[in-house]
Amino acid sequence: TKPTKNQTANMGLELTVKVRDKDVPITFDNPAHEESFDKLKQMKAFTDWCNGIDEDFVVKSIQIQSLDMFGPRIGFVKFKADITDKNDIAIPSIVFMRGPAVGIFVLITCEEDKKQYTILTAQPRVPTGKYALLELPAGMLDDSGDFIGVAAKELKEETGLEVHQKDLYDLTEKAFGSQFPGVYPSAGGCDEYVRLFLYRAVMSKANIESLQGRCTGVLEEGEKIKLKIISVHDLWCAAPDVKALSALCLYENLVARRELPADGLPPADTG
Repeated sequence: TKPTKNQTANMGLELTVKVRDKDVPITFDNPAHEESFDKLKQMKAFTDWCNGIDEDFVVKSIQIQSLDMFGPRIGFVKFKADITDKNDIAIPSIVFMRGPAVGIFVLITCEEDKKQYTILTAQPRVPTGKYALLELPAGMLDDSGDFIGVAAKELKEETGLEVHQKDLYDLTEKAFGSQFPGVYPSAGGCDEYVRLFLYRAVMSKANIESLQGRCTGVLEEGEKIKLKIISVHDLWCAAPDVKALSALCLYENLVARRELPADGLPPADTG
């Protein structure tokens, strides 16, 4: 096949990216992917990694092994890097990069009996081999970097609940402050971190029951979701989802420290 204009421009040239202000050589296993080099430099997850990697790492080169496009932008990238510590000892450096995500822990208090429930989504997850894996409502962050806005959008798409952004409480920020941006589900191979939000609501028993088994999701994005409503006291053993278990841990500890009310009622409007 005839090379594209971008490929022709890059032939014979060493490509580099800035990693903590140092030029680092970058190569592509698939030469056709070189034409996506500019898009890779625009991928927020990749640029954040290059700019924010700890200075204890010595990055010598980056080898792009595969790219997956989400329309006009790069969604996923897999790469292998030549990285050592400052004593020149090699560090395992294979990365599946997908960027940050949000998860929403929904806490519903029943008007009639004050029992508390939460919402899980059941959907096919091919990497796990499970057709109906139970998880918290969640989604990938877009390039806007608006965590709380994406959380509100995902909650509406996956549960049908329309919420105001001010009603979402950032559990991870309360726990970690600025030390960590979220929780890391698989830090040995993936850059993804998840910001976890709490949404509290009071509903009638009839409205809670109407959510059970509801089919939701954005069909155009291949989502096939069914809602499952469970007692919040069963969450710890109902879903093998690190987002759900992390959110529950953070919530229970914040309640124990009296930094959150245990009654599940929405916060008073202080504005």
